[in-house]
Amino acid sequence: MSDKKRKRGVDEVDRPSKKKLPEARAAPQTVRFSAVNAVAEWAPAIATAPGLDLPTNFPLQAFERPRTNTTQTGAATSARRSASSQTELLLHCSAHPKLDYTAREELFDGPEGLLRHYVGVYDPATGELKVVQARKVVVRPTLRSIVAEADDDSSGEEQPSQSRFAARNLLGEAFGTKKSQKAIRARTENAIASPHKASQASAGKPVLDPLASAVIEYMSQSTSTMPTREDMQADVDESKPRPKANMKAETPAEVYTIEDLVGTDTLRVLSVREWQTAVEAKKDVQTSSKYVSRRLVKVVASKNVMRLKALRFILLLIDWYSCLRPGLKGAKKLPQRDDIRKAVGGEITDSMIEGLRKRFAPQGAALNKWAIDNLTTHVCALALVIDQFEVDTCDLRDDLKLETKEISKYFQEIGCKVAIPTESEMKKMRITKAESTTHKIAKLKLPLEFPRVRMIAPKRR
Repeated sequence: MSDKKRKRGVDEVDRPSKKKLPEARAAPQTVRFSAVNAVAEWAPAIATAPGLDLPTNFPLQAFERPRTNTTQTGAATSARRSASSQTELLLHCSAHPKLDYTAREELFDGPEGLLRHYVGVYDPATGELKVVQARKVVVRPTLRSIVAEADDDSSGEEQPSQSRFAARNLLGEAFGTKKSQKAIRARTENAIASPHKASQASAGKPVLDPLASAVIEYMSQSTSTMPTREDMQADVDESKPRPKANMKAETPAEVYTIEDLVGTDTLRVLSVREWQTAVEAKKDVQTSSKYVSRRLVKVVASKNVMRLKALRFILLLIDWYSCLRPGLKGAKKLPQRDDIRKAVGGEITDSMIEGLRKRFAPQGAALNKWAIDNLTTHVCALALVIDQFEVDTCDLRDDLKLETKEISKYFQEIGCKVAIPTESEMKKMRITKAESTTHKIAKLKLPLEFPRVRMIAPKRR
């Protein structure tokens, strides 16, 4: 193969790199203008749909009738109108499954009544521009079920008020002001027809119209993931300020246990040896709690160390509660460590104080209403365990400085039934009938009954 390059021929003519564009036709020097007198049956129409997104293949049927809404003030203006303006054009479409679309002319007197719309067609070959007057119509939607009900009511004698209401709406949509038409459209969009007539036609079984069925189907889909009343109650119970109850318990003793109420770490460091020695020596043990002092000898005599430690923990909580100082918005501030040691005694350690703070004051510097209620319900639950699930609320009421109604509510929150003492209980407690008015007996029984969430019905409009 030769390495020589082939030379381009001298006689060859260079071909252009681009194709030649076809010569554009010269536009005519003059444009001929002509007005076409539109025939009434074939006049073009310009349709507007404010607030609507109509498809391009929107089928419309045309209807025509003599215009009857010409006012006296517009008589002179209507005389100057073309022949097509003497008739009213109406375009109708029922292709949508639930709505009817109607396009009507909206004529006005005054300056707006002199406004005309034209459609022009320009032919560039001949330079002729043909212009014809067009009609302007406005497309409005109407709920089909409402229109059908209005037609049925107007044909019969029953329900004259509904028939007049539907007829008034139709007249308002056709010839009302913009404000009235807007109000009618708002009522139509939010209306669901009553299934009373459909229920009569189906032998007492209510049958909804297509719009109501679509709305109910959409509501069922959107509400399928909403929580039920039981789920809402479970969430409320989980977030309430009270100790967690064992809902699978078979006996009241299994509902609240000392290990869960006090904590295993706290049980290890609680010391009750001093109480045991003093009671066995028949010494008088004085405490700051009326509830603890009246039960100390009985609990020590039972030889149950766990119940005795639970009683010691109740005294610790009551003393810690009495050291709290008032704060803002019902909250209470935590005391200093030295103040706690003075109130509780030298037996409490820094680790126990820190454990109480982490458990009952998670926010740190103060106890809000939720934390105070949580502390009080724990004291009530421990009292149930010590008193064999039947507690006289009088002593705890005095220790916590609460009203009878308030301490009863705390016991109800942990599943107790609170009632006045019976005659046998009054004899056992050695109180008179007059004294029994200040005493309430809280009993824990199965099945547990907690206060239910109160569902407030919405106000009728």
